Amino acid sequence: MNMTLMSTFAWTAVAAVGCAAGYGLSPAGSLRAQRGDPNAANAQHQAPEFTSVIPAPQLRQPVPMWPNQPKDTTYWSIDDIRKAHETLSAAYAAGRAVDPNTALHDFPYWTRTHALFVSHTPYRQTGVTANQHAGYAQFIVVMGGTGRVVAGGQIEKREMLSEGGRPIPGEYRGASIAGGETFTLKEGDWISIPPDTPARFQADPGGLTCMVMKVNAMLYPWDLIR
Repeated sequence: MNMTLMSTFAWTAVAAVGCAAGYGLSPAGSLRAQRGDPNAANAQHQAPEFTSVIPAPQLRQPVPMWPNQPKDTTYWSIDDIRKAHETLSAAYAAGRAVDPNTALHDFPYWTRTHALFVSHTPYRQTGVTANQHAGYAQFIVVMGGTGRVVAGGQIEKREMLSEGGRPIPGEYRGASIAGGETFTLKEGDWISIPPDTPARFQADPGGLTCMVMKVNAMLYPWDLIR
């Protein structure tokens, strides 16, 4: 009788330990650890919590992605990157507006989830310069030149982009931004701009060239992303 009782207690203890371990590895256990539960293990290695002020809209699936995927690794040297900026800066200084993507090989670069583009902002750019993209996030690396970007806030007198009389949902334009934060940019700097966040780039003499990674937010198909 005593042996049976001891065996029952032993199995109960094993089950309790197993449940505790399983909970620690489960999503609920991970979330508890991330929220800083004082009883959670490795509390000093918590994942950061982010609270978005922009509600995520309901996805209207299916959203078609870019159909082709690169098969080979692509390499861009720092020499080619700097040369691309010099080429674009010289072209715009001479009054020749060129497609910035022609300055660097294999651009634009498309995948199913993100795309890479070269963007050049000339000195004393005029006209519509503030952009807001609801359909994608931007990760930007400054290739050359110096300047500033105003990000956040609101586009003043914002209008939806229209091409040939056709509105482009999720794409907004304007001449200026109110209430944004200003960042000074130079070669090698990075900046991450969330979806639906206005941004306006301004260049110093010599222009500002950037690599823009557009990460599709799965709200719009690629043919509506600008």
